[in-house]
Amino acid sequence: MRKINNAIHMSNFSKGLALFVGGAVVGAAVAMLLTPKRGEEVRQELADLADEAKKRAQGYCEKVKQDLAQAEAKVAEQIKEA
Repeated sequence: MRKINNAIHMSNFSKGLALFVGGAVVGAAVAMLLTPKRGEEVRQELADLADEAKKRAQGYCEKVKQDLAQAEAKVAEQIKEA
């Protein structure tokens, strides 16, 4: 049962990390919108930021998938043992 709780805790940590990263991206976007720059520069910076956020989100999703697969395997093993 303790290992199941650890798997759930890891999932909660992953959610918290995702929220933190998302908040950082939103904060950076707002900061760029509030700086006095030409529209073209701001659009390019936002596009670059969106590309970077997309890459990070894809990497994060792959990590979460791997973590969930490992947790699922551990739970299945524990059920077998019980």
